[in-house]
Amino acid sequence: MSAASRARRLDQGAAITVLEQTDMVSHAPCAIPYFFEGLFKDPSLFMTYTPAYFREKRGIDVKVGARVVDVDLGSRRVTYKVGTETSVMEYDSLIISTGARPKIPDVPGSLGERVFYVHHPAEAVTQVSRLSSLDRVAVVGAGVLGVELSEALSSLGKKVTLVHRGPYPLSRMLDPEIGKVVSDRVGASVSLALNQSLREIRDEGRVVITDSEKYEVDGTFITIGIEPSVQFKGLRLGSSKAIAVNDHMETSVNGVYAAGDVAESVNLITGKPDWQPYAPVANKMGYVAGANSVGGSMSFPGVVGTVITKFYDKLIAKTGLTLREAQSAGFKAYETTIKARSRAHYYPGGKDIWVTLVAEEGTRRLLGGQLVGEEEILGRVDLLALAVSKGLTAQDLFFVEMGYMPAVAGVWDPLIIAARQLMRE
Repeated sequence: MSAASRARRLDQGAAITVLEQTDMVSHAPCAIPYFFEGLFKDPSLFMTYTPAYFREKRGIDVKVGARVVDVDLGSRRVTYKVGTETSVMEYDSLIISTGARPKIPDVPGSLGERVFYVHHPAEAVTQVSRLSSLDRVAVVGAGVLGVELSEALSSLGKKVTLVHRGPYPLSRMLDPEIGKVVSDRVGASVSLALNQSLREIRDEGRVVITDSEKYEVDGTFITIGIEPSVQFKGLRLGSSKAIAVNDHMETSVNGVYAAGDVAESVNLITGKPDWQPYAPVANKMGYVAGANSVGGSMSFPGVVGTVITKFYDKLIAKTGLTLREAQSAGFKAYETTIKARSRAHYYPGGKDIWVTLVAEEGTRRLLGGQLVGEEEILGRVDLLALAVSKGLTAQDLFFVEMGYMPAVAGVWDPLIIAARQLMRE
């Protein structure tokens, strides 16, 4: 919908049609764990704007319940069905924004009656109605969704077992030292089953078998990741299996664009193709694709991979590369981890903050960082994302003139302390 809205803004005369299989547009899948938790109960709140709003206020023809059955890239025609009625539409520009879908593990029983996949808000209403019958729950996969879902379910009083093949939750997002901080916090509220790979699910989702244990539960949530929802032939895919695009979000076919979780991008640090399926990236991709679809010339620069999540009182954030990712990409990299306070030592209410910074040896160019704490994590990771995307060094970060007030920060901000440590090592 960002693409459609931007196209409308730049071209008031264009005929813009959106085809959506569900009855929701402009929706927020990231809200599903909070819906499960009961923080809001009205499903319409998943949508920022309704289909009617786009039709009436922006002149965008939104067709809900429309399932695309064929895209003919040669003749520039899209065939779709609404109910039993089939229609064919011609286009000058096409934007594909089919998003991503959950990965389904290649194990027996992965599609049982009590095996759940969290994907689309349209499915969440049915799923939340079934939660009351689940007292013991297994969550398989401790990425961002698995961690957030574990919090939501445990806050409802469920006994949650979080099964993860890595050594600590969010192991792809965090380096070990800061990962242990997260693991200790998550393990205080749910049962952690780490370093275990899923082997089988039995009894329609009531039994989870790993390579070392068996867990008897009332239902199983699979959160092992997502993959691009690429459904059309004739478009070149990138190394991530998402649709390859140039910096104008145009695919290998002239006049066809891709945006959001279905599209690949480039990593600003490595210069290599990357896939970062997160909402801020998706919306900006859509903004660029929408502009260019009506004759504009706008470029999407790339990504650094900024993500933030939480588990109860702990905010957890990452931008850029972990040390492991940096070394895999060919950098001679090093890192430092510090623990500091969020406020001046004499001001009440301060919290611990852990900061990990990753830099390139020699140049000390910042390659990434991770933060965990209870206060002021978002602002700091955003600043760090800017520093990483612009190629700043540890010394550049050290000399950033950050604001100081005892109630919200110490005179030596945790980021500055970590940058100083990097400069010394």
